[in-house]
Amino acid sequence: MKIGILLENPIQVGGGFNQAINAIVQLQRIIGKQHEVVAFTTIKANLQHLKRLGVPAEYLPAAGRLSRIALAVLRRSIRKEIGKAWMANKIENALLKAGMDLGYFVTHSSTPNYFRKLNYVTTVLDLCHRDDLEFPEVSSEGRFEERERHFSTCLPRAVAVLVASHQLLKRIVVRYGVDEERMIAMPFEPSPFLSEAHSIDRTAVLGNYGLRDGYYFYPAQFWPHKNHIRILEAISLLKQKAAVNSDIRVVFSGADSGNLAWIKQQAQRLGVSDNVTFLGFVPVDHMRALYEGALAVVMSTYFGPTNLPPLEAWAVGRPLIYSAHLNEQVGDAALFADANDAEQWADAMLRIRDPAVAVDLIEKGRKQLKAIDTERLEAETLFVHRLEQFAQRRKCWE
Repeated sequence: MKIGILLENPIQVGGGFNQAINAIVQLQRIIGKQHEVVAFTTIKANLQHLKRLGVPAEYLPAAGRLSRIALAVLRRSIRKEIGKAWMANKIENALLKAGMDLGYFVTHSSTPNYFRKLNYVTTVLDLCHRDDLEFPEVSSEGRFEERERHFSTCLPRAVAVLVASHQLLKRIVVRYGVDEERMIAMPFEPSPFLSEAHSIDRTAVLGNYGLRDGYYFYPAQFWPHKNHIRILEAISLLKQKAAVNSDIRVVFSGADSGNLAWIKQQAQRLGVSDNVTFLGFVPVDHMRALYEGALAVVMSTYFGPTNLPPLEAWAVGRPLIYSAHLNEQVGDAALFADANDAEQWADAMLRIRDPAVAVDLIEKGRKQLKAIDTERLEAETLFVHRLEQFAQRRKCWE
């Protein structure tokens, strides 16, 4: 059997890209000896990132030989059904021509919604348009309706649906009526680029950004749901506490997804601009050093139920402060603060400065990471079984 893995996101999306890369490496590891696994990407720049990890990949230009003018027209209408269907048809035909028996989409993708022949496995990272529908990135300009159409169309037809947690699995079963036996809860794992082999020395990286050890680190794109504002409010409160030095610093890394200007404006209003460093999107080989230099990792996001930075904090050995409503992912391996309450964030950020508290959280993080690794191995066994079931059925037709 030949399985084609589709990577359709650029590296700038951050955690979603890293998790997609993990899924590609994982599939090749768990089933690559029994079946042929071929990685495809619709973004040419991704080839170099896959190559660094020893993953051969093929570039799949979705537009084929379309003229520049026709392509420009299509891109302007990409949200229209005709544009999406046309692009998906080109991708499906390319996969079929390459002899693929099964497609595997490692991120949210509407492409398989329009497949007419090829079976597929798909991935669901969250249902936050239902969980936190107030946020514009999942509700405005038809995004809520678009997501609903996608999940209602894509999930029931999938050979298997990969999700990051049992909590999310249950929500999908209830909301979209997907057969639970077709779903697999596959926990996230830290980015493969976080290893020392793919990282630059901490001294060099921090020097490049003018940083010193001891900052609070929040790696996240600038979406409204990432809730950077709560960290800014907490810093303002900390500066008022006599026990905290005035040179307290928080470092934000991540691409601007439309909310950066607002966050900078709020930092100015709160009088904490001098305490915040905005790094923007940083190279993947800088991330380990940025984690290592942190006093603690803070993640005040509203979206879940799972996220990647907690696992990466534990992998590098840094303590974590996390949104309280997402506690199921992290067990007791974090300090928790209400995503709505800046006072709680300030208190947690002050408490984590105690070395005894930090060391305890680091050890709990290591244990939690091991437990998640065990859970992932069990999920991999289920995934292999599901793929082998499909392989036997696939023998029944040409």
